[in-house]
Amino acid sequence: MKLLKFSSGNAKLRNRLIFSLPAGYSCPHAGVCKTMADRVTGEIRDLPQLTGTQADDYRCFAAMAETRPNVRDARWHNWDLLRETIHMNGNQVTLLRDLIDMSLLMHAPKPLVRIHESGDFWTENYMRAWMMVARERPNQKFYAFTKSLGMWINLREQIPSNFYLTASFGGTLDYLIPKYPHVFQRVAYVVYTEAEAAERGLEIDHDDSHCLGDKPFALLVHGSQRAGSDASKAISQRKKEGGFVGYSTSKQKTT
Repeated sequence: MKLLKFSSGNAKLRNRLIFSLPAGYSCPHAGVCKTMADRVTGEIRDLPQLTGTQADDYRCFAAMAETRPNVRDARWHNWDLLRETIHMNGNQVTLLRDLIDMSLLMHAPKPLVRIHESGDFWTENYMRAWMMVARERPNQKFYAFTKSLGMWINLREQIPSNFYLTASFGGTLDYLIPKYPHVFQRVAYVVYTEAEAAERGLEIDHDDSHCLGDKPFALLVHGSQRAGSDASKAISQRKKEGGFVGYSTSKQKTT
């Protein structure tokens, strides 16, 4: 039986399992960050969607990893397998839940599971399946950034206590964030500078610890940004000033 692939960490995150899908393709509400790598060649395409958001645009942090064939292949393996599963005979949510759960059983338990270093919740049934897996694993914490805010609202009564969602500002459904402040307490805003974060009263998260909190926070733009873009210029300026420019390279084991 084919199972989903999880990575055991990266340059930013440790002591957790990480699940990913192809950037952009699996992100139905991606906005300013919509970036996609060609499945065959790995060529990067930037397709920012400005509808519904006032956020500054930047390239998806995770997409650039897909220029590497091993990363690209693992993410597409997961994407293909999930789509195959929903077309099998049986209850779609149950089939997805069982696939995710069986795949996790192949790994030594970790205290944290990050859902979607790359990708997002692409259907309500898929989001529901992850919630069911979390509910059955109360000793682990599951968390995710998401721009699929409508799905979150619709399923908010089904979220288990060990399942943490952070609204990722910069998507096509940003207008829902101020409309439902009691739902979207954790909101991540990408900023270009530390001064910008300070002006907005936001702490900067470097290790996903704020994803388990209860208030908005900031992420400093990083990664390989489009040449000549404001995001790229901001990173260059921080480099000149000896500030944060990105996370160190680390080999990532995918099984």
